[in-house]
Amino acid sequence: MLLTLKIKNYLTIGGAIPLIAWLACTSLANRALAQLTPDTSLGNESSVVTPNVDVKGALADLIEGGAIRDINLFHSFLEFNVLDGGRVYFANPVGIESIFTRVTGNNVSNILGTLGVDGAASLFLLNPNGIVFGNNAQLDIEGSFFSTTANSLVFGDGSEFSAANPNQPPLLKVSTPLGLQYGANSTGAIANSGNLAVPGDLTIAGVNLDLQGQLLAGEDLRLQAQKAVEISDSVTQQFIAAAGGELVIQGNESVDILALNHPDSGLFAGGNLLLRSPNSIAGDAHYWSGGSFRVEKLDGSLGDLESPNDPVIRSFGDVSFNIYVGASLHILAGGSVDIGTAVITGTETGNAGDNFLVEEITLSDGTLVSINGGEKPTLDVRAGVSPEAIGNPGITGFDGLPTEFFADAGFNFLEPPPETNTAATSADITISGIGVSDPD
Repeated sequence: MLLTLKIKNYLTIGGAIPLIAWLACTSLANRALAQLTPDTSLGNESSVVTPNVDVKGALADLIEGGAIRDINLFHSFLEFNVLDGGRVYFANPVGIESIFTRVTGNNVSNILGTLGVDGAASLFLLNPNGIVFGNNAQLDIEGSFFSTTANSLVFGDGSEFSAANPNQPPLLKVSTPLGLQYGANSTGAIANSGNLAVPGDLTIAGVNLDLQGQLLAGEDLRLQAQKAVEISDSVTQQFIAAAGGELVIQGNESVDILALNHPDSGLFAGGNLLLRSPNSIAGDAHYWSGGSFRVEKLDGSLGDLESPNDPVIRSFGDVSFNIYVGASLHILAGGSVDIGTAVITGTETGNAGDNFLVEEITLSDGTLVSINGGEKPTLDVRAGVSPEAIGNPGITGFDGLPTEFFADAGFNFLEPPPETNTAATSADITISGIGVSDPD
């Protein structure tokens, strides 16, 4: 099955995912050879791993060699892992803008330490068996990062960089990557519990995705699964997905988001925020969009949203979805709001817990009204709201990242939005039907 994808301005991707939790056991002996084992599929252009090289002021395993084609560099490995506390870097020859790495063996890649590029090139990691980013996983990449469990990358000239069939015709010439090719029985999943951050695009595309860590992209963030996307947090560990540009979450079978256990959890986009799946999306989270917020099906029509708790949607632009079913719902939109039907299922006494919106709002006549989703089921929908009322995300969960991380992308989550003093605009609220239903 061929999927299309978007990375930066020239790649478009599709994917899907439900997940498995596994970490492979690794030995500290023979570190470079045991964790990074090049194959022979590139002939005399095979990858070369040199351990204990000073890279950016600390020791690391440095990957050199590979096959250069124009501005692209290709590597091929039987095994590709990064030990907990370890550092693995790709050398970045002059003129190389993209580094492509495939895993042709039969094992999952465990990224438990730092994976980086000693330069400004973007990095692509391809392993059909699966990829695990552990608790201490982090990226040191100046460009974009793309990880996938597809069988191959497909290029514009029809050639493929395949992990499933590495002995196909050699890379005589390579153009821009156009898509991903998954096998008929692909099962590779991607799990993350680490802190993955890049200043460019961040894309995670697999058969199933199990995302419990933190994901930060200075530009676009895309989480795409051939089957299911599962996102969750805990009382002690927040989940954050943040993009300076567009945030897209797509599950070709399902999307399940449960991220209201930690007060700092949330999904944030400097541009549009899009949830996409053919079935109703479980969207238990707080959302913030500098553009529009939209739930849609794979064909582009409006999709459905459900939540057992109290999702809060803040958007500088429009908010659109078809049917909502949940305990409460809060929407603050700078543009219009378009909902097919809203069914509120919360109990009269409200819902236990601390994950509900509590604030005072000012009506057009100046009256102050208290909103508390924890005391009573609430349908609170506001359109044409000023940016000041919508507020800013104030993300605090990325340890060690500079506050100006998004500056180059023209957006900074940690500063008030530039339209802070803009007056509210006129906007429509369209809800075709409102219902109240006793919870099951």
